[in-house]
Amino acid sequence: MKRITFNRRETAYFSDLANQINDNQSALQKYIQVPFSLANFEQQIELKKKSFSNAQRELLYTVVSKQMSAYSNFEKVNHNVELLKEDNTFTITAGHQLNMFGGPLYVIYKVMDAIRLAEELTKKYPSQNFVPVFWIATEDHDFEEINHLHLFHDTFSWESEQKGPVGRFSLNGIEGFKNDIKSKFDNNPEFSEFLDQFYKNHNLSEATTEFMMNLFGDYGIIILDADDRSLKSSFAPIMKRELESHFSEIEVGKTTAQLEEEGFHGQAMARPVNLFYIKDQFRARIIPTENGDFEVGEETISKVELLKDLENHPERFSPNVILRPLYQEFILPNLCYLGGGGEMAYWLQFKGMFDQTEVPFPIIKVRNSVQWFDKSTSKKIEKLNLKYTDVFESIHEVKKQFVIDNAEEELDFSKLEEKANTFIQELENSIVVLDKGLEGYAKSESTKIQKQLDGIQQKLIRHQKKKHEDAMNQIDGIYSRLFPNNGLQERYDNMIPFLGKYGPKEFVGMVYDLIDPEEEGLILAIEE
Repeated sequence: MKRITFNRRETAYFSDLANQINDNQSALQKYIQVPFSLANFEQQIELKKKSFSNAQRELLYTVVSKQMSAYSNFEKVNHNVELLKEDNTFTITAGHQLNMFGGPLYVIYKVMDAIRLAEELTKKYPSQNFVPVFWIATEDHDFEEINHLHLFHDTFSWESEQKGPVGRFSLNGIEGFKNDIKSKFDNNPEFSEFLDQFYKNHNLSEATTEFMMNLFGDYGIIILDADDRSLKSSFAPIMKRELESHFSEIEVGKTTAQLEEEGFHGQAMARPVNLFYIKDQFRARIIPTENGDFEVGEETISKVELLKDLENHPERFSPNVILRPLYQEFILPNLCYLGGGGEMAYWLQFKGMFDQTEVPFPIIKVRNSVQWFDKSTSKKIEKLNLKYTDVFESIHEVKKQFVIDNAEEELDFSKLEEKANTFIQELENSIVVLDKGLEGYAKSESTKIQKQLDGIQQKLIRHQKKKHEDAMNQIDGIYSRLFPNNGLQERYDNMIPFLGKYGPKEFVGMVYDLIDPEEEGLILAIEE
């Protein structure tokens, strides 16, 4: 496996804001605590140490040790769980939805980035302990976002009539979906058997944990389901404040306005109350009314009743996309949160909300991105005499350049364009000298001439493309493989074909070797 890197800014797949968070956080200083660097963790450690109490540690240890008890066969997991009791232990966290069979490729990159960062910090700060955590978003309700996966040019879905937080879904009716997935690996019975052991006799939260622990348990990952009564009870004072004063909307609104003044768009929309009410298969927004009551689904509840419900049943209150980061940082001794560029962009809206609650804002980091070139694709690229980085140009530019480079007769339009530009400029000048009022006419005629020349150039290129039809088809194949649905491979392709091809443990080990927490570029993994 060959590993090279490429400047993310030279691709069209990352936003300007995501790139700033990735490689120029100093320009965003007002929206963060400190920029990401290994050196800045010393400051973050001291900040978190002062704010995270022994009582919070004891509670977290109790919850995590119970949730991880089924994975005592992983020595590093046991070790990391026990470390949580120590006041010099801190976490590095990544999070994601409960995608089926692990989800898109980038989920592996995200989890491994957290694991590798914890390892690097352990080397740099040997007197401290660093534990990687994967936060699973079990309280999300948008089942349609997670109930499917893309596999070998097909899409498979698990249909269910269940409602409410997806982590609580039973796995009734999932057998047909599983069988469809397994059928794609009939020629790999060992891997089909591997897949068959998962998504049995659990809810979706426990099933997701089991699958991910099988992949990452050897690396000491701790998976946290924060849909827990005791954890929410500790967070209840902040949820009470949210119900009474709507503080998060106010603070996030201020920061979002600042971002928009600087030309960026808010990624997440704050509501007056950024909590959901959940119970069994019910999940509904909590909406304040003008008279001080709250609408929850079709019910109207008084403030007194809702606050009493919060006191007695904190597990019924669920932070949404705005408050979830605050909840996470409140219950964890966390130093850094990492994720995709879009995910990190909405964290920039939250600094004011964190300041209001005196919860330290974490260091944020854009996860590594990896573009995987399988052996077949690599051979095509080399056969066409392309560079691996050429594929980040548009497919039309790559085809055009290939035709120019491989034409039977030289197709160098530069001299023609130079002469044409000179002619057009002289023509415009001659017309304007005769009559200044004809300047618009001169521009119009120049445009027509340029379009005619462009048309001739395109016709010659199309003619040459027909002579290179096989090469054009191969370029189509390269782009189809690397950029499914016209996006990055990591955001579309599910991880299981890679787990099946190389072996689950083997592929995760390959990703471990590729990931570098301090890498700012796009990583190209080239199979030789």
